[in-house]
Amino acid sequence: MKRSLLRTVLRKEMVGLARVTVLVLTVFLFLLEFGYRSDAATGILLGSLSYGLVIGAVLVTIGSLARAALREDTVRKAELVWLALGIGLIVVHPLDFWDRSQHWPHVLFLLGFFFIELSRLELGRNSTLFNPALLFTVSFVIIIAIGAALFLLPNASTRPISLVDAVFTSTSAVCVTGLSTIDVGKDLTLSGQWVLLLLIQLGGLGVMTFTSFFAFFFKGRTSLEEQLRIRDIANTSLVNAKTFIVQVILFTLAVEIVGAGLIFYLVPAEVFPSVGKRMFFAIFHSVSAFNNAGFSTQTLGMYELPFRFNYSLMWVLAFLFIFGGLGFGIIFNFSRYVRLWVSGRVKRLITGIPCERHPRVVNLSTRLVLKVTALLIVVGTVAVMVFEWNNTLAEHQGWWARLSVAFFTGVTPRTAGFNVVDYGALTVPTLMITLLLMYIGASPGSTGGGIKTTTFAVATLNIFSTARGRRRIEFSGREISNLSIRRAFATIVLSLVFLGLSITTIASLEPGRGLLPIAFECFSAFSTVGLSMNLTGQLGDPARIALVVVMFVGRVSALTLLVGVLRQVQTTSYRYPKEDILIN
Repeated sequence: MKRSLLRTVLRKEMVGLARVTVLVLTVFLFLLEFGYRSDAATGILLGSLSYGLVIGAVLVTIGSLARAALREDTVRKAELVWLALGIGLIVVHPLDFWDRSQHWPHVLFLLGFFFIELSRLELGRNSTLFNPALLFTVSFVIIIAIGAALFLLPNASTRPISLVDAVFTSTSAVCVTGLSTIDVGKDLTLSGQWVLLLLIQLGGLGVMTFTSFFAFFFKGRTSLEEQLRIRDIANTSLVNAKTFIVQVILFTLAVEIVGAGLIFYLVPAEVFPSVGKRMFFAIFHSVSAFNNAGFSTQTLGMYELPFRFNYSLMWVLAFLFIFGGLGFGIIFNFSRYVRLWVSGRVKRLITGIPCERHPRVVNLSTRLVLKVTALLIVVGTVAVMVFEWNNTLAEHQGWWARLSVAFFTGVTPRTAGFNVVDYGALTVPTLMITLLLMYIGASPGSTGGGIKTTTFAVATLNIFSTARGRRRIEFSGREISNLSIRRAFATIVLSLVFLGLSITTIASLEPGRGLLPIAFECFSAFSTVGLSMNLTGQLGDPARIALVVVMFVGRVSALTLLVGVLRQVQTTSYRYPKEDILIN
């Protein structure tokens, strides 16, 4: 009888209604807390609401755990930890809810609860309407819209921001571009800058990565269909989908924490009014660099004094966005090879047993990415040193200083977007090299944009293979599949067509601008780089909206959009006769 009564109380509809109520009130609370300045009386009301919602979230979690126990489902330990954290907040802060400065832990707990409950949702049951490509695209649209709405709230900015500027800034952050029509350090409050930082992190790693991460830890079960979608989004195998998502999150946090610590140590303390400001500067720029966003809280970016001559800081930032641009799959694959190599040598040194052979641990994608990345870094650095030695590098004294600036300037076009030189003062040869580097961009599966290093590598290998009269493209003892070749050339053609249309559109909207600055702006937006020849802030609203489209298409890729919109054709059981056509 008692068990039946308990089942009635814990019915799915009742728990679901309580969950939705807490979630709606949490969103309402966050908007009031973040978006509006309130007096003492309103602060007491918000404090009471946040404390009550924490209690509600704890009760909902207890109800979900009880239902899982009644159904004899697996109870996640992570959810128990989260429940204990909520109970701890209730016990520790029973009397401080009227002090607005004391209930931010409650708000953060509720935001975590919001993401946990969001992760319980299925990623879509209709395979036609919610294929991975379309789901990936829609997630970016939703987060851009939310970000723009948050930037329009009064407490997010120091001055009123127009709708176009809010959408532009949100798109640039989510697409990790870095182009900005506002001064981030002056026009956004600290709350607005935190929102910008969150959008950069979500956009760099992908919204679905975060929801999948929460789902693996807090969802009672994961359906096979949902795992298949995660596999497609993460571009990994079904067996490794969960491990890959967890590794991405943990690796990202680890690198960003180390980067923030190094930046905090390297920047001069006298530049900042407080330790808190210095710490936020370090965190912001570490996240922005690793995600290849290029946003800075300084008006002139890293070109601002004294950062322009802080060469140690340049190397730290450069390695952060190089790591972010390599791609998580590449990093994990190569690190496995290094781990096996080191452990084998240590084992041989201790036991004398010969090292085991591990053939093909480093896959073809990793080999291509590492070699192309190294080549592009060298080309970019040498080009800047050759063409800018007596120009923008002249103000830096000594070969180490000029090498540091040249290295930073040579690798930042690979979608990073930070600048330590005035791009309006660069020579034309340097700008042309920069355009090429921006177009190629980072590697697949990374936080960067562009057509990707593997696409460039496949196209280059195809040129040499065709010139030698070979029917196959081979590299490092492997033959590249026909599907990879087709996707590479489809990506190149679509990107060139779209860039041509973008340049034509913005040139027609801004007839008084030069062609090179407009082309530079479009390449930067499409490849999510964020570099500019000081043109972004001078564009009118129609041109800014056009750049928003360019940034979005560049981030999700035109090919992904077509895959998401067009119906996939199943394999046919027939083939037409082959016939050669005239090419040249």
